[in-house]
This record gives sequence, structure tokens and C-alpha cells, in this order.
Amino acid sequence: MMFFQKFWNMLSKKGGEQDRFVIYLLLAEVFVLVLILGLTGHGPLASALGTISMALIILYIEIIKPWLQKPDIKIEFDKEKYLHREKKKNKPCYYCHLMVVNSGLSQADDCEAVLEKIWVDGKERQDFIPVNLKWSCEKQGSKEARFQIIYPGERRYFFDVARIDPCPKENGKTFTFELARTFISQDTFLEKGKYKIRISVYSKNAVKPKVTEEFSIDWCGEWKEKLSEMKKCVEIKML
Repeated sequence: MMFFQKFWNMLSKKGGEQDRFVIYLLLAEVFVLVLILGLTGHGPLASALGTISMALIILYIEIIKPWLQKPDIKIEFDKEKYLHREKKKNKPCYYCHLMVVNSGLSQADDCEAVLEKIWVDGKERQDFIPVNLKWSCEKQGSKEARFQIIYPGERRYFFDVARIDPCPKENGKTFTFELARTFISQDTFLEKGKYKIRISVYSKNAVKPKVTEEFSIDWCGEWKEKLSEMKKCVEIKML
């Protein structure tokens, strides 16, 4: 019953011209072949052909079509726009962010951006626990800050990697990772220095349930008023 419901929905839904063309073409070919075989005395072969054709239609509806329509997400980095200036509680700050785009044909559900690994001066931090980064403009601690639906098309979805505040702190501890939830069991800031990070974006229904990219961070530990000068102070590159 469920198959026939899907079959009917596929034939009757608006915008399903491609599905209707494929199915109607297959049914027309089968009808002609079965008619010819029946008229020429090949009844059993005609029956077998009809059964195989129905199996092919089921295969298309249940497996092939859903696979072709799966979302396909990837992480994007814009070297000109990874850093931007905003205000938080009426105080200036800079945000470092990355983008996710879905080039598939359906929405990607429950997408999470995860900071998975950190290297300090070429050595991996063995004590680091992966944490969720926050989707931009969402409130920290909310479900939306951790999970996001990525719709197909050219629209880019931003998630924040870090925030840089102007308040002077020892060793440049103003570079703070923007997390979906407060995580107090490990440091959330970087002192001035050179780092490498690994970030993955997960989705429960995408072609690749996990996409991963690595980035280098060169952080001078200082605050600059001008965006152009700040970009020289915190350089991020996709590796």
C-alpha cells in the first residue's frame, strides 16, 4: 500500500514531470512488448517481462530516485570575508566564520558543525574533546545553535568559528571559540601563536554524512580597530 501511495504521489505532484516521463516511457515500452509477445504466443515471457518491469519501477521509486535527490553539503571558505566586525552587548568584536552550501536536490537535516582537533605548533592536543560550533545568529544553548537545516541552492549558511574581543588579556587570550553550548571542562580560547584546526560538518541524510576541512590559524594576540589590519593579525587559511 505504501508503494502505491508513493507511486501515485510521484505521478500527481506538481513539478514531477521528470518522474512522470521516466515511468510513462517505461510503461509504454513494456505495454508494447507484452502486447507483441502475447500476440505471438509467448505468454509466459510476457508475464515475466511485466513482473521485471514492475520491479524496475519499484527500484526507481524506492532506491534510485531518493539517492539522486540526496543533499550534498560542503564547507566553503572565503579568504576575503572570513572575518567581519560586529557589536556584542554594544562592544565591538570580530567574528571568524565559515560557510556551508548544499548543492544537492533536497534539504540536509540536523547539520552540525564540529571542531574536532587542534594542533599547537605542529603537535596535536591529545586532551582536546570535539565540540559543536555555533551557527551564526543563533542563541548559544538553543537547539538551533547546534542543529541547522541546510536547504539546496546557492544560499550560504554561516557558522562561527571564533570571536575576538578588544579587552586586553594576558597572552592574547581574546580569541575565543564560538560554541553551541558552554563547555567548561577545557579551554575555549587560543593564546597568540600558530595553530591548525580540523572542522567537520555532519548531516543525517546527506550523500556524505560527514565533510571535513582543515585550516591554519596565525594569531598575533592583538586587537586592531581596522578590519584590514585585523586580517593581518589573525590569518586563517584553508589547507
